[in-house]
Amino acid sequence: MIETQISITVNRKSDIALLEQKIIENQFQFPVYIREYEFSYQINFTSDYEEWELDTAILSSFPGYEFTTDLERGRKEIRIQISRYQSELSTDGWGRRIENPLNETKYLTKTSINKAEDFNPKIKVLFEDQEQFYHINIVDGINTTTDEKGFLLLDDFKTNNEGKNAEILPDRLYKSRQEAFQWGFDKISDVVENDFTLYLENKKKEIREIQKLPRKIIREFIKACNNSDEDNIVKQLDEDIIFEVRKHWKTIFETRGIPKFKEYLSSSEQELSGKDFKIRSLWSFKLPYVMIGVKYFPASTELEKQPFQKFEQMNFVLENNKITSIIYEI
Repeated sequence: MIETQISITVNRKSDIALLEQKIIENQFQFPVYIREYEFSYQINFTSDYEEWELDTAILSSFPGYEFTTDLERGRKEIRIQISRYQSELSTDGWGRRIENPLNETKYLTKTSINKAEDFNPKIKVLFEDQEQFYHINIVDGINTTTDEKGFLLLDDFKTNNEGKNAEILPDRLYKSRQEAFQWGFDKISDVVENDFTLYLENKKKEIREIQKLPRKIIREFIKACNNSDEDNIVKQLDEDIIFEVRKHWKTIFETRGIPKFKEYLSSSEQELSGKDFKIRSLWSFKLPYVMIGVKYFPASTELEKQPFQKFEQMNFVLENNKITSIIYEI
């Protein structure tokens, strides 16, 4: 025997007499328990049948109401709640365990009005941190052959257009504004993709223009270093230039100001002049910070006729078109 535990919550206390009468009319052959709380009643009983007829009897007594398992968005008054539960250990008359035992709750609420959700025809699209706005322009339309009325899309997705200066898309007559809106949203994608491609191209141009002078300053500095041209090396530097040499992320030399930097260039420990640096292709910009990779072949010795190419890094800070800081990682 499959037993079903049925629980009914009556949230309006004035409805309890009506519920009792419906239960009596169904002539249940088992005890029905009724508990009273401050704001509600609780009815419980166990049956060898799901008692679906009770739902129909309740609905007939509450016009304008429906049973639902989905409360949707927002809050609705739940006038009556019915839960049915069958144990996972329940078996049929042959002793076989039943599959998918019943476990559901239904709520008696006012019948939903199927009103289509309204929408804003203005669509916001983000190009990185830049807001772009597009519009889905919908106008009334009619099929002159069948006199069927509906809605049409305008071939203008960039302005809020009321149909004065735009062509109508000759694709179809839509049955509702919601349908036209959904199709219009799909059609916007091509316009947005084209605009985004143009946005990226313009951004690249702007970036190249912003990076143009810092690249020139750094290239001239590296060229002067390769040529051991002290005058042109310091020409790119700020008077208070901070120069630091690091090895394995530890500072092994540091100096400040052009006079001290010149002393470094003249010393036997200097690591900048005459190395024939080649700037690697990948530059990292986060102005005023610029990082470049350099490569060069160390001078060969008697024991090493073909030295391995070395790869190093330089970090620059640029302000007012001068280099104010260099960290040389060797």
